[in-house]
Amino acid sequence: MYSTRSSKILFFHITIISLFSFSIVKPIQAEPYGMAGCGLGSMVPVWKNDIGQVLAATTNVSFSSQTFGITSGTSNCTNDGIVKQKMAQEVFIAYNEGPLELETTKGSGERIRAMASLLGCPTHANELGKLMKEKHSYLFAKSNLENEFRSKEILVRLKSQIALDDSLKYICKN
Repeated sequence: MYSTRSSKILFFHITIISLFSFSIVKPIQAEPYGMAGCGLGSMVPVWKNDIGQVLAATTNVSFSSQTFGITSGTSNCTNDGIVKQKMAQEVFIAYNEGPLELETTKGSGERIRAMASLLGCPTHANELGKLMKEKHSYLFAKSNLENEFRSKEILVRLKSQIALDDSLKYICKN
């Protein structure tokens, strides 16, 4: 197929091109994500302009990727203070209010375990579930507040009940 001379020339060209390619590569740096925040939408590099931020925010809301990213530390979300713990708790309640309320009637479930983690007491999810079951009607009392304010109201009520509980008030510190 190839003569020895052709093989050497081909090898030489590939070597030169490879060396040239490696010499011009810049280190990859993470760009700050925009006003839409972290989540799946922040991972699309072309969505850095104003319209892109709207698309990023829509993607985050549509797939709940921001909530998942905040709780799991993925999708450009971090747990090092970029997203405050209280905000993460409020966002979690806002996006999971219905299923969380349903699990609260049983006193256990995935969302109660996640809430326990967000409150800083992941090993005491059973106790938190029991408390939430006992105080269900108080925690999820109906109100005319918009979802954003309702999640804050539920969180304040939950934290007030934790503060009154003899065992959880020393464990759940967030």
